[in-house]
Amino acid sequence: MAGDGQAIPVPAPASPRARSARRSGGSRAKGPAWGWLEVFVLSQTFLPALLFIPGSSPARTPIRVAAYAIATAAWVLLAWRGRRLPGSDTFPARPWLMFCTVWLGFSVFHPNSYSMVAASAQAALYIAVISPAFWAPLALNAKQQIGRVMALLFLCNALSSLVGVAQVFRPETFNPPVIPAMNNAFQGEDLIYEAGGQKIMRPCGLTDTPGAVAPAGLAAALLGLCWALLPIATWKRLASVGLAFVGMAAIYYTQVRLTIVMLGITLAALTALLALRQDYRKLTLLTVLGAIVVVGASLWVMRASGDAVNERLMTLFTSNPAKLYGESRGGFVQHAFEEVLWDYPLGYGMGWWGMIHASFGDPQRPTPVWVEVMWPAWIYDGGFPLLIGYVGALVVAMLDSIRIALRCKDREVAYWGAVIVAFNLSILATCFSFVAFLSPIGIQFWLLAATLHAADARTRTVSAKSKSPRDSPKTKMTVAPPGL
Repeated sequence: MAGDGQAIPVPAPASPRARSARRSGGSRAKGPAWGWLEVFVLSQTFLPALLFIPGSSPARTPIRVAAYAIATAAWVLLAWRGRRLPGSDTFPARPWLMFCTVWLGFSVFHPNSYSMVAASAQAALYIAVISPAFWAPLALNAKQQIGRVMALLFLCNALSSLVGVAQVFRPETFNPPVIPAMNNAFQGEDLIYEAGGQKIMRPCGLTDTPGAVAPAGLAAALLGLCWALLPIATWKRLASVGLAFVGMAAIYYTQVRLTIVMLGITLAALTALLALRQDYRKLTLLTVLGAIVVVGASLWVMRASGDAVNERLMTLFTSNPAKLYGESRGGFVQHAFEEVLWDYPLGYGMGWWGMIHASFGDPQRPTPVWVEVMWPAWIYDGGFPLLIGYVGALVVAMLDSIRIALRCKDREVAYWGAVIVAFNLSILATCFSFVAFLSPIGIQFWLLAATLHAADARTRTVSAKSKSPRDSPKTKMTVAPPGL
């Protein structure tokens, strides 16, 4: 019995929504609504897949442009709404990327640019790739969306990997109708190898470019393993491991050695982050499942198609890695840093190479520039300013993601933070062999890094509100009438 005037905690009345949920049997609440994030991830797989439709080859350029244009369109439409959410303007890479955008604008008027149209198109391509850093936080409606985005990214890349493996065994059925690269100077012979008595073209996946399934295979292998570490249904765990196996097999069939190196880097990084978080259960499971997928896929590929498939990949272990890289892409990087950067400190001028030059160049005006790697691309297109600005943006973005992976209080966001750090590290490694940040995988980097930052900001905002008694009372105090 309480004394006179003693305060007695009385639970606050349940809200109408809570009472309704109880009456309905406690049905599970729906997740956040789908939006630009989900649509964009799907578009990056299914827009290129339109090239599998017979007769679509004449629309190849518009289809490829659309994959980048949708990123810019999302930026414009989301900025037009004018809403501000936690994390929408605090992504640390934004100032660096704004500097890069301004410098690209100046570089359009470089006296040595190929043409105003070509230079403008090159600048627009750069801006389309970095645009998710500005609009992705605005598209995040709830932190739970990050798990959905990772699921879609996994399933889309797994589908492309499945198609890639099918192209090895049934090329007449699963290859795209037209493969432009087969009409190159070598008539496509450089894209074909012999294994098990048959000629194998490096699989395209859901693209029309031989070997292009390699990044999809890496994403499927990594994300499949990551989903298998979570407390999900047994059949989902088995499916995740199975699709990771398919992704690994797709990598082996492409013969892209750097992708194997990148996967090793991602798994090592994820292992280190799990160890730092003292998540030893996931660490042990990742080690076991990773070994099963990597070794198992290798054995299956050798049995299905012979030892020749893995012979090229074995040179990673039998040759000097530095010498091997120097004989392939390393020469481009060395030439760019030792000569081009000092001869053209503000850039050579834009529009001289790649897809832009192929689209807007004059066949009667040959180009002296050849770019296959990201480092020379930054140097040719913007010199010291673009190189420093872009690398600075990448560094602060990675540091921000690492901070979230190690310090975020929300376990789900922290886990996906670790996965995103590992995944984005593989994209950074690609800069030594490919123009990663002028391609869809560069878009993925900025999309994931910015979305992760926004999810962490929403988590910290909710946590701060929950600590305020005024904002989220657990109980309310009433005074008992005297004599009770």
